[in-house]
Amino acid sequence: MSRVYDVIVIGAGPAGCAAARTLAKSNLSVGLLDKAVFPRDKVCGDALIPDAYHALKKLGLIERVIDISCPVRGMRLTGFDGSNVLVRAAGACVPRLKLDELLLKSAIEAGAEFLSGHEFARIADEDGKTYCVEFFNGNDSVIARSAWVLLATGAAIKPIQQAGLLLRAESRSVAVRQYVRNERLAKDFNELVFAFDRTVKGGYGWVFPGPDAIFNIGIGFFGSAHKHSNPRRAYEGFVAQLPLARDLIRDGTILSPLTGAPLRTGLAGARFAKGGLMGIGECIGATFPLTGEGIGKAMETGMLAASAIIAQSSSGRGAVAEAYTQGIAGLQPKYDVYRKAEFMFSWPYLTNKLVTHADNSLYIRTKVEGLFNETTDPAFLLTLSGWRQILFGSGNEVQNVRQKDRIF
Repeated sequence: MSRVYDVIVIGAGPAGCAAARTLAKSNLSVGLLDKAVFPRDKVCGDALIPDAYHALKKLGLIERVIDISCPVRGMRLTGFDGSNVLVRAAGACVPRLKLDELLLKSAIEAGAEFLSGHEFARIADEDGKTYCVEFFNGNDSVIARSAWVLLATGAAIKPIQQAGLLLRAESRSVAVRQYVRNERLAKDFNELVFAFDRTVKGGYGWVFPGPDAIFNIGIGFFGSAHKHSNPRRAYEGFVAQLPLARDLIRDGTILSPLTGAPLRTGLAGARFAKGGLMGIGECIGATFPLTGEGIGKAMETGMLAASAIIAQSSSGRGAVAEAYTQGIAGLQPKYDVYRKAEFMFSWPYLTNKLVTHADNSLYIRTKVEGLFNETTDPAFLLTLSGWRQILFGSGNEVQNVRQKDRIF
């Protein structure tokens, strides 16, 4: 006997749970299935920046998440030469083990039915109205049917390919991280540290403070830079080079091995929708280029897909797919700018200039804060006028980004 739902959500990470909660609260029957048994860990920087706060507020969960997280006052950017600036932004850090469990409970609380240990195997369109989805639960085959299917399986290639949404198999980026407890340094530490260093060629390192004096230390590579690097060796070099990371590990307690994961970024590499099947979260590249932040945008894409189903399901698959695709298209310009900015931040001279002038110029610092808070157009990074201000610190502060100024 097969299970029947209005919507099947494959994958119970932030994207899948945000979608399931939104759908269930609109009185749709939701089957939320994942191959893992929760709580389960996920390789991540664990940072929640303003876009994640915005998504959590829409879900009605921000207070619950703040209760289990370590709040921070902003993000400290450190250049290749050691120059640094504090960028003010609402933020926090919470281990994915705890965050994903909270999000899953919120989806179940809203009415979604969760089935763990169910690995996605294949999907078939039975009659243009109903999908038949097969899962493996141990040695058993489980069949579920629904009018709509949301794929939220993360960066793994196989399920994206099985769903028929894959356009490019290659993951553009990779990250590795390790947990370290250091009670001495945790007492007065309340910043997300992003550090650019020559040991991480084509990327950056981070130090994020979490609850219970546990720090998340890691590195990530932009684009294809990881193809020419050894992540473990680069991480060891980064820790040895950055005084903060070195101090954390020297008199701290290492709680986990160094663990890595690929990242699908830039809203590229997969179809967003195919009939009544839609991809959400990292499987469609919802992780930001440059910053590697994906939690907020994963939840946002999940809510966009859910909203499209709620608003347009009576008009058929085409209307839902179009509404969702348009919603994703509204996010695309920011991804394009961040991807181009990856090139710029791979140049130490340009990075150092940006950090130095952000520290000395209220105008530049406000622009950078707007970039992280998503309150200003990040296109200033791609203009002649913007980079004149960054490189030379001119007193002529340009207030508007003009289309003709674009250099990319």
